[in-house]
Amino acid sequence: MPNLIATPRKWKNKAILVKTEAAYGTDAAPTGAANWIEARNVTLTPMDVDKVERNIEMPYMGNSGSVVVGKWAKLSFDVAMVGSGAAGTAPKWGPLMLACGTSETIAAATSSAYNVVSAAFGSASCYINIDGTLHKLTGMRGEVKGKMAAKGIPMLSFSFDSLYIAPLAEDLPAVTRTGWQLEEGVNSANTLPLTLNGIDLAFSSLDWSFGNKMARINLPGPQVEVAITDRAPQASVTVLAPDLGTFDPFALVDAGTVVDLTTTHGSAAGKKVQTDIKAKLIGVDYDKIDDLLAYKITLEPTPSVGNDEIVLTAL
Repeated sequence: MPNLIATPRKWKNKAILVKTEAAYGTDAAPTGAANWIEARNVTLTPMDVDKVERNIEMPYMGNSGSVVVGKWAKLSFDVAMVGSGAAGTAPKWGPLMLACGTSETIAAATSSAYNVVSAAFGSASCYINIDGTLHKLTGMRGEVKGKMAAKGIPMLSFSFDSLYIAPLAEDLPAVTRTGWQLEEGVNSANTLPLTLNGIDLAFSSLDWSFGNKMARINLPGPQVEVAITDRAPQASVTVLAPDLGTFDPFALVDAGTVVDLTTTHGSAAGKKVQTDIKAKLIGVDYDKIDDLLAYKITLEPTPSVGNDEIVLTAL
């Protein structure tokens, strides 16, 4: 007698495809040939419901039931922060940035820049097929965080909300991996020093986030949308502590002025990504890097002329 009711499906066998939408919530129909995402650490909530309790008073204990008033999906994953292989060609993670509230500016044969925006937000459609079950996520928008740590791989971490569509049975697609470069470790050979207020500093970590405020809107009208309604970016960096005459972070906190932070990772054109942040220093703690004295500096990314507090540029 067989001991299996059905052949178990494998979580490992999955494909994630993402494409920018021409109109919000309209399926962009991403394909495995053009839109595959080299994702890591994937989590999916295929149905995330909003519900209200009925709260009926009864002559006995127990549930009185609830009513589902909204259905959404949630997806998160990481991608390596590396260029497309050719300067001036947008990286494959470009559509993910657009869905997190950025613009995309291409300079031919030179760069692809992603600036935060305050209007005209992009959105994306995602197909995630898990071993024969296809989940279509449309109207996808979300949040991005960046992390660079010495002796590690620089990562972009994305988390998205989307409109819900019932899953379908469909075979896994064939995918083309072209455009995803082999990432490089954060070290002295591949990564430039971190420049803060014009001072070059050795660093062990740089973390930032857009801090997007998300709203899941479901109103009569209809108005059904995942919306970015505000942002409050955050950042921090850990640097070796030179003498105060060279770099005084305490004075910068006292001054309260917006200063520039920049660093570039990648050994060659086409693989480089530059991070630029305009920020106030709002806190300084002592730390250690391999038993060497360090500062852990808390930053408050702050716009100078507007929509310029965090910029990623693939070079």
